[in-house]
Amino acid sequence: MMNNRSIAFQLSIYILATVTIIVAIVVYLNYNYSNKLLMQKIEENAVHQSDKVTRSIVHYVATAQEVTRNVSYQVSYYKSHGTLETFLREVLHRNPILSGYRLELLGETENEYLSIFNKGNGEFLVMNDDEFCRSPKMEEIKEIVKNQEEGLWSEPFYCPLDTSLLVISFTKAIHSGEGKLLGYLSGQINLNFLNEAVSGLNIIKGGFSFILSKDGIFLAHPNSTWVMNQNIYEIQEKIFPENREKYESLIRSHQEGSGFAYPSVFNYQKAWFHFSTVPYTYWTIVIVIPAKQLFAELDLLLRNIILISVVGLLVILLIIYLIFRRMLSPLAAVAKSIKRLSSGGTFLSDQKNEIRILASSLNDLQAQYTKLLNEQNQSKKDKRKIEKDLKSAKEIQTAIIPPEFKPSKKHPEIDLYASLHPAETIGGDLYDYFFVDSTHLLFTIGDVSGKGIPAALFMAVAHTLVKSKSVGLQPHQIIEQVNNELCLQNANQNFLTLFLGILNIETGELNYCNAAHNYPYILSTDQQVTALEKTHGLPIGVYSSKGYNGDTGFLKSGDSLILYSDGITDCKNEDGEFFGAKRLQQCINQIPVDSPAKKSVQIILNHIVDFRGDADQSDDISLMVIHYKGKPTL
Repeated sequence: MMNNRSIAFQLSIYILATVTIIVAIVVYLNYNYSNKLLMQKIEENAVHQSDKVTRSIVHYVATAQEVTRNVSYQVSYYKSHGTLETFLREVLHRNPILSGYRLELLGETENEYLSIFNKGNGEFLVMNDDEFCRSPKMEEIKEIVKNQEEGLWSEPFYCPLDTSLLVISFTKAIHSGEGKLLGYLSGQINLNFLNEAVSGLNIIKGGFSFILSKDGIFLAHPNSTWVMNQNIYEIQEKIFPENREKYESLIRSHQEGSGFAYPSVFNYQKAWFHFSTVPYTYWTIVIVIPAKQLFAELDLLLRNIILISVVGLLVILLIIYLIFRRMLSPLAAVAKSIKRLSSGGTFLSDQKNEIRILASSLNDLQAQYTKLLNEQNQSKKDKRKIEKDLKSAKEIQTAIIPPEFKPSKKHPEIDLYASLHPAETIGGDLYDYFFVDSTHLLFTIGDVSGKGIPAALFMAVAHTLVKSKSVGLQPHQIIEQVNNELCLQNANQNFLTLFLGILNIETGELNYCNAAHNYPYILSTDQQVTALEKTHGLPIGVYSSKGYNGDTGFLKSGDSLILYSDGITDCKNEDGEFFGAKRLQQCINQIPVDSPAKKSVQIILNHIVDFRGDADQSDDISLMVIHYKGKPTL
């Protein structure tokens, strides 16, 4: 009967049979290897989830440790000025991670105590009592830290003021400049956040997680009665009928591992667990999942594969039949079919994530810089290390600044040149320019408060945020979003004046927003110098959710737009006289209207150098000139 069918039908059946066999083999192999792959996926997810909690805990612990260490170096100063209590209140207010401070100052006859507890809503409880949030092992801790620069974390304990408040404290010895022991400072963290951290984990339905201290005591558990009352090393034997010693050894030695147990929470039914260590504290986070839930995803996956395979085979049969039927049609029909088939395809997205690698680097850079700053005053050797890191930071900052704009046939309307001269090795000025699409040039120039590494780091974060927020937004919208982001990560209270514009290179339309930056100037073809004397809000990085407006103008063919930082107008000569806005306008007025952008920049910089003479450069100098040539005529 098959021979009575058309050739197209027979070929379709033969190919379909071949494809069916191949798909069946793939499904069979998939089914046999799914257990291994699924367990690997679950373990990776468990590692990912535990890493989330680990990062949260490390953030609390590392921040509290660093703040307490820095405060310990300043206790003597504020004590001598009678503002110690006010200083500690301000530190607690600015660092809500810390719940309180306990200070013990050694005296010749008796010790002096000061304890401050942040009750929230701006209220503080102040006590002069040795018992305030005192660790049960405080005497042992003091004996360990009294002759060292490093501090020590306590084991968790309940605060005597509130027996429901579980805390840990970081104790640091206070020494004079001559090395004399002056006392001890302890910063406390409220551990209630641990339950919030573990409850936020995205675990397979029916699973749960908990946290152990380094001695095996439960610090967070879905059953709150277990917290500080149960020890993992004292649970029933039938929970770990096999490999009990192995798991205990791994947990005690702060290693990562996984396996199977029979927890009482699941009525001693088999469950899979994974555990890993939290840095600094050597706590252990454990994720537990019922074994019966492990293969639920596998069953769903297998059903989906079978369903997709059946649908795919039917689609393949239809496609093969249509293709072969058309191949046997007249040549014109075949050519038309091939053209239609060749016009199809799979479109892959080209989108890529760079804000989050810089915040950590920068955050890493920020962390490296913070560490470098803390070590700066200790020895001349540290100073050489700082100079080496400054050189690296300068290279990084140079890499962030865009390369020199090269005129091209693609954008003949624009001639652009910019220059940056930091007052120190690195600075806080920034500029950038790039095309957001084929007709719109985004350009920006800004000035971060201060100079040096803090300003450079803040500049780098702002530079990255501007670039990441530039798609599909108006200048004032970009500035609003960058402002909101900077306010979230502005621990040093820097701020940034910023001018941001988007120029339509075909029409000359200029949309711009000025966040308290210096007014740019426009040099027109009739040698007139006009300032864009509008500002649209405060510097960014100061107040979050601050609204900004924008304005629109036009550049005519032959106009030049000059943007600059206050390092130009605030430049001083040897007599202490400022260069000022008036001299800058006169300088711009002397620029030939047909001068290339690079030559215009050099003319202004030459005037600055001649005016300053032998005086030192007091501020970062940034300068950008955009010469708009207009749409070329054909």
